[in-house]
Formats: sequence, structure tokens, C-alpha cells
Amino acid sequence: MTDQQKAEAQNFKDAICEEVPDFFSRKSRDAIGRAAGRYLQSVRITPTELLHSTRHQRVFSDAGQTLMQAVQKTSIAQVKGTQMPVSERVRRLYELTDALHKTCLEKLEKDPPEKLDKDNLPDLIGMRPGEKPDDYAFRVRAVLTETLDGVKDWVKKFELLHEIGHSITGIEAFGHFDPFIAEILRAPDAAKNIFGQMASTGEEVERLMALYRGEVEPFEAPDKPANAKNFYALAKSGYIPETRDVILRLLIRALESSGKLTRGNLGAELEQVRAIYNKLKTPNGFLGGEECETALQKREASLLSDETIDLVVGGRIDISEKILMALQLRKGAISEKGLDYLSKYVTSVMGQPDFERAVSSNEGSLEDKLALLAKIHKETKANRFPPRIEDRICNVAEELQAALLEKSNFYKKLDGRQATTAAKALKVINMLADGTLIGSGNVKFARKTVHDFMKKPDFLESYIAEGSAETDKKAHLKDLEQRLKAAGLA
Repeated sequence: MTDQQKAEAQNFKDAICEEVPDFFSRKSRDAIGRAAGRYLQSVRITPTELLHSTRHQRVFSDAGQTLMQAVQKTSIAQVKGTQMPVSERVRRLYELTDALHKTCLEKLEKDPPEKLDKDNLPDLIGMRPGEKPDDYAFRVRAVLTETLDGVKDWVKKFELLHEIGHSITGIEAFGHFDPFIAEILRAPDAAKNIFGQMASTGEEVERLMALYRGEVEPFEAPDKPANAKNFYALAKSGYIPETRDVILRLLIRALESSGKLTRGNLGAELEQVRAIYNKLKTPNGFLGGEECETALQKREASLLSDETIDLVVGGRIDISEKILMALQLRKGAISEKGLDYLSKYVTSVMGQPDFERAVSSNEGSLEDKLALLAKIHKETKANRFPPRIEDRICNVAEELQAALLEKSNFYKKLDGRQATTAAKALKVINMLADGTLIGSGNVKFARKTVHDFMKKPDFLESYIAEGSAETDKKAHLKDLEQRLKAAGLA
């Protein structure tokens, strides 16, 4: 089952109707759109229009097996995983649709809806004294359904709704236009024909996020189609929660496509995927829900494979630098597959002889090589690997650092260098303080070396002598104390 099929199945589960008023909820109207979508597209009416017109309901009921197929599709999805037989849910839905038609007939006969125009708008849209909210909502939506009757084009329906409703102030009134606009946008190509489509998937994703948040200006809209500016104005300031949800659904579809999000390399593409993920992640949950999150996670996973990893981490750069970059990439991973792949990549490469050779033959100084291994060690600790993997990576870095120090005779050469005892000690102190030396064995030997230098009778004298004339002796000694603390020696 695809992600879209799973989402549709869950939609039917979330939209179980047990009473007539349940049909008018947003989730139920969405389910009607899915169950009877082909029919609704063919006659160019929305689920909300179907619910507020007995004529539309009769035509739907008489359209061959259309109603039966919609009821069966809904029933099968709703009873899945329960003990209820499909036949029982089918029977109950037929009872409810009959009751819906009867209720709708009674309300419309009692108060027949008129077509809206600018002259009667205030009287028909305003709430009447003593009118209950549910009755008000039904009456206004029945009026809008009557106004749209005979309009067989999605774009023209939007134009008519915008023309009548764009000047309305107050969320109660305009809020009833919102379901119609949202359901129109769900129709194939309706969104593209109303507010256009950007040239690339990346641009479309950025635009849809801006439209959803209302962070757009009408002048930013494309010149074509003609309604784009009107829709941008509506997105900027309109009370359109259902329409914004549809924009979010369009965003999900764009993210699920194979189109690139940038014109850059694979590294830039991965960076953009994660940037979008972080924009959509909120304290109240992920915008677009699990579907949207999964789409971005799949994009990340597709960019991290044996075929792409070298390009993502920088092409022909040094192996050790690739490891460092892979660790940095892993910290920002948004998917389990991404985390897993980068973990395997790092452990695999670091376990090969090529890694040791790459570090050893690096053109930099010994201190540069030690610092690189320290960075890898630090990034590993910051990555929150499983303990076993973390230990494995850190041990490789620590052992390689010990081998470099031994092979270079670092401490022996340092001791024989033409320099003061203080200068020799400070070199090791600074390496400890800035974290260049890693691993308990390497750190322990370095600290012992410092202690040995500090025991020499000329250490303190040479340290004070190296201070500048302007530096106070007390302050100079205080600086030494701070360095020793940072190195874990105080």
C-alpha cells in the first residue's frame, strides 16, 4: 500500500458518521470527495454542494451504481480491523444518507435559498436573530450552492466565489466560502488553473509554504492565470483554514514527486530537504502530518547511498575530510535510513587501511593531523551514536592518534628542542586545553609529560621570563592557572 493509499484509508477511518450532522464535518466532506470523486469531477460539483442540494443528491443517487460504489468503498475502509461486517456498515450508511436527504429537503422547503448577488449579500449572509450556528451554516452554504448552480467550470466557480466574497469582513461569514474554495482546489489541475504553477519543484514547494503561511503579496503572483493575484490576496489575509489545508496537501504531493528542489549539486539538495523539514517542524507537530514528514525523509534517504555519497560529501576531497563531513551531515539527519546509512559509511571507511594512510600522508603538520582526528572524535561524541558504534569510531581515532605521536617521536623531539622548559610545557598544555589530544592513554601520557616539565627547576622562571613587560606577573601566573585547568592539570 502506497503512502497516499494509507492516508486515504485513514481518512475514511477518521470520518465515520453516526448521525446526520456528522456528514457536514471537514473530515466527512473530505471522505465524500474521495469516495465519490470521479462522479463529482464529472459533474463539477463539490462535496459541500452535494450536501446542500436535494437536486444534486437525487441526480447522484440516480447515477447508476455511483452511490452504491461510494458507500461500499467507504464501508470497507471503515470496518477494516473491526468485528463489524461490511454489510452492516453499508446498511447503516444507506440509512444515514436517506436521513440526510430528508433533513436537507425539510430545511430547503422551509427556507428556499436564493442566488447571491451584491445587493442581497448582507441579508443572506448575515446571521438572523435567534438563529443557531448549525442552522446558520447550513442556510449560508445552501445559498452559496444555489449561487454556483449551473456553473460547470472550477475556475469560474472560484471567480464567482471570490467576486461575491472577497469584500466580506468577519470570519463567520467568509468562513462559509472557504469549504467551497478548498474543495474546488482538490480537483485535478484546478489549483494550477487558478493560481498557476512554478517552473521547478523547488520553487513550487517554496511558494506553497509561503501561501500556506500567508507570507505572500499579490504583486508576487504570476501574471497568468488571471486569478493568481486574487488567490494570493486571499492567502495573505483571508480566513481560509480548509483552503490552507489543501495547500498543505499540494505541498505534500510536490514533495512526493521526483522533481529537484534546487539547481545545485546533491549536497545543496540535501541541505534544502533538511531546511524545508525544519521549517515544517513546529512545537505543535509536523505541518502536513506524517505524510509530509515521510516524503522529506524519503528524499533524504534517496540522496544518501553508495552511488551518491561521494558527491554529497564533497567529491574528491581527502578521505578523512569526507568522514568529518559525513559526521556533520549525520547530526542533521531527519530519517532513520539517513542515520543508519551515514553510520555504516563512517564505520566502514574508518575501518579501511586507506583511512589510516590518508591521515598519515596528509600534507599538513603533525598538529594538523592530530587536530583532524580530534574533530572526528568530537563530532562522533556529538552524534549520539549507539554506544557500541561510538566506541568503535572513537577507538580508531584514538589509536591512530597514538600511532602518529609514536611514529613521529613527538615528545622526544619536543624535549630535545631548542626552547625554554616553559615553552615546551605550554605546547602540550595548549594541545590538552583545546582538545587536540584524545583518548585516555594519549591524554594521560601528555599530562605526565607536562608534569615532568613543570618539575624542572627552571620551569617557573622561564615561564615568567616569557611574559611581556606590560604583563603583570600576577596576571601572567593567573593565565597559567587557567590554562592548566582547561588542560585538566590544575
